[in-house]
Amino acid sequence: MSKFKNDDQQDKKPGADGEQGDGEPVAAAAPVQVNEDGSITIAESGLSAAAPEVTNWVGLGLKPDSRYSSLMVSKFINCLMYQGKKATAEALFYDSMEQIANKLKSDPLPVFEQALQNAKPLVEVRSKRIGGANYQVPVEVNKKRQQTIAIRWILEAVRTRKGRPTAEKLAQELIDCYNKTGTTIQKRENTHRMAEANKAFAHFA
Repeated sequence: MSKFKNDDQQDKKPGADGEQGDGEPVAAAAPVQVNEDGSITIAESGLSAAAPEVTNWVGLGLKPDSRYSSLMVSKFINCLMYQGKKATAEALFYDSMEQIANKLKSDPLPVFEQALQNAKPLVEVRSKRIGGANYQVPVEVNKKRQQTIAIRWILEAVRTRKGRPTAEKLAQELIDCYNKTGTTIQKRENTHRMAEANKAFAHFA
């Protein structure tokens, strides 16, 4: 389980973005092109796929949270949790949602869901060694891994924000993601650009 804590507590950094996490399957490599509008084109099939609709892949056995009855919120809280202190993670998350509601004067749940959706990468690069050389091979990201990466990036971005309470930093990062700005969105765009730059190696499946 991913863990999160305040700035004054240090933990191990998550794995590199290209690494497989949480025992999740990663889609097989295929020729991929990232278009300017954020969509992707699979050269092998010639099909163009727009940014996925707002759907949230969550694990089996996860129960909805108590306030929003949302499986996605429940998973996010679990990732936010540190040292098994779920009540603390819940209080922090709900505080952030209240701040979002106050700042935007709207229901914070759709803001949270869209923020997470905007942060999901459609493609990533995987290192593959061929003939004594390492190649960065673009691959599509399956829905479960999209969600895991998005949450990780958001929490990493929150951790790098300094000088404010964690709940406030989380609220602002979610608002930034909702508006398609900020550190998390920049990381997503950089990942897509890297995939585009290495599309010549996409046939190394």
